[in-house]
Amino acid sequence: MKLLFRTSFSDYLLLEIFGIVIATFIASLTTAYVVGTSIYKASIVGGEVIPILGVQGHLSVQNSEKSPEYYANKYFEIKERIASLFGKFVWSNINLLSTTYTIGAFVFLFPFVYRMRISLVPLLFREPTSLVHLVLEGLILSFLFLLPLYISILAPIIIVSKFWLSGVRFSSILLLSSILISLLILLTVTVYSTYIVWGRGDLTVFFTLLLAFGFSSNLDFNWKSVLIYLGASMGIVLALIMIAHRRVMKI
Repeated sequence: MKLLFRTSFSDYLLLEIFGIVIATFIASLTTAYVVGTSIYKASIVGGEVIPILGVQGHLSVQNSEKSPEYYANKYFEIKERIASLFGKFVWSNINLLSTTYTIGAFVFLFPFVYRMRISLVPLLFREPTSLVHLVLEGLILSFLFLLPLYISILAPIIIVSKFWLSGVRFSSILLLSSILISLLILLTVTVYSTYIVWGRGDLTVFFTLLLAFGFSSNLDFNWKSVLIYLGASMGIVLALIMIAHRRVMKI
């Protein structure tokens, strides 16, 4: 693992770090834009305003016979409805997010997987390990390299849930976060595996986008989507293990 980690760095480290910072900024900005517009739409659709705007409500001069607990429960019902709509509005932009995350994951991983692929044979001679074990170590390092990207896509959701949706049950927020994280896991596994097997960046990006769009266009905003994303990731990892075990990669 130490040798593989040292191999992942090059003489162009500062340039690669700059690319990673740009990719993180773009992914975070795109997520923040989608999250911001979604919470705005959800607040309009799921909220209630005063009757002067033509929406059901109560005038301040009217005497209400309902208890304060009723209005407290009504307030939390509105927030729960907004939280649910917020997740669905974010999900409606999943193709945009998939594209951004795919490009970000490729920018993050390309220098590492490129050097790893051309160093597979020397690493096998320098380390007493198998090709399967080496490939899996590289996959683990891929998740470590992409840790800033994972944090950047969760930060806008955490900010919204803390400052605009505080006090609600976090079922919808947890579902939304789980979907985005499982999507990024799938993209990470796909980018890493396809480039290790094929060694071509164009095919890697094309196949990853095709897989992301194919799943997102046929899935809904529910926990089933999370399980499908994670199941597909495990399937790709198993396929990579079989390919590495049989040594059918063109190196």
